Amino acid sequence: MARKKKSAAPETPQPTGGFVPGATGSYIPALDDPMGKYDVNTSAEKVYKRNWMLRIVAIIVGVLLLLFGIGFGCVSVMNHGGRFTVSMSHNSYGIQLSATPTFDAPTLRLYGEAIENLDNITKDWILNTDGRLGSEAPVYSSYEEFEKSYGSHNAYFPAEGEEKGNGAYFAYTFFVRNAGEKVNGKDATVDYVTSLEITSVNRPVDDGGAAAYGADEAMRVMVFINGEPTVYAKPQLGTENTKEIFAADKNFVSDTVVMEHVRNDFELDSVDRYTVVIWLEGNDPECVNDIMAGEVKLKMQFNVLERLETE
Repeated sequence: MARKKKSAAPETPQPTGGFVPGATGSYIPALDDPMGKYDVNTSAEKVYKRNWMLRIVAIIVGVLLLLFGIGFGCVSVMNHGGRFTVSMSHNSYGIQLSATPTFDAPTLRLYGEAIENLDNITKDWILNTDGRLGSEAPVYSSYEEFEKSYGSHNAYFPAEGEEKGNGAYFAYTFFVRNAGEKVNGKDATVDYVTSLEITSVNRPVDDGGAAAYGADEAMRVMVFINGEPTVYAKPQLGTENTKEIFAADKNFVSDTVVMEHVRNDFELDSVDRYTVVIWLEGNDPECVNDIMAGEVKLKMQFNVLERLETE
């Protein structure tokens, strides 16, 4: 007996939109909403408000970036300009400073060119007679020749692809002149005192937050006064007045004063010549990696001493 074939069940119409049980993904009613109930109606007014808000945000961000840039620039300029200064106190005796021996532009304040990254050397390398500082640094036959340069005459190690490499030493030569006229009918002969001071030392900290060695611990300062050099250094670490073994003639006067000098009987038209040379002494036991990223700022101050008039 032949079996009757079952008639196929009518297919259930599938929805073309709306929610489908068991389906995955997001449900967007507007796709199946012929009445427009869920239509997105973005008006020109909303677009205008959105664009206006974007402009305000952009202006605020721009102003903040500008202010940040100005602040960073000021800090940078202050660091560069204040790294080493020479200043003469205001006086009525006509005592002047100049970066040139001709005193083309006499002043009461001078600035030495800052060095951002000072590498370690030793005193014997300064003249560079054996080429230890590389071909970019000048070579001098003697310290007399070295002092013939004036103004900033720093030395830098060569650096491929860079304008300047790490600094080898800082050097600055300047002049002091008595350009005064007669005071009370007498020649303006004066006395003055000069001091070289450390104004700040930025000591890096280790991972535990402890302060490391300061760069001043390994720093050497050679001061020429009219051709006579003296090398100053801090005492050996952990001692009060034990002089360093390497490249040191005298100790710093204190933790913050490198040297002091009194010039007596500085007569009219006299000129004194000063040269300051600063380097990190590589033979110093305190010249260690812990002083990296440190910073030292120095200034040299001149003050005219008032003479007491006696009968």
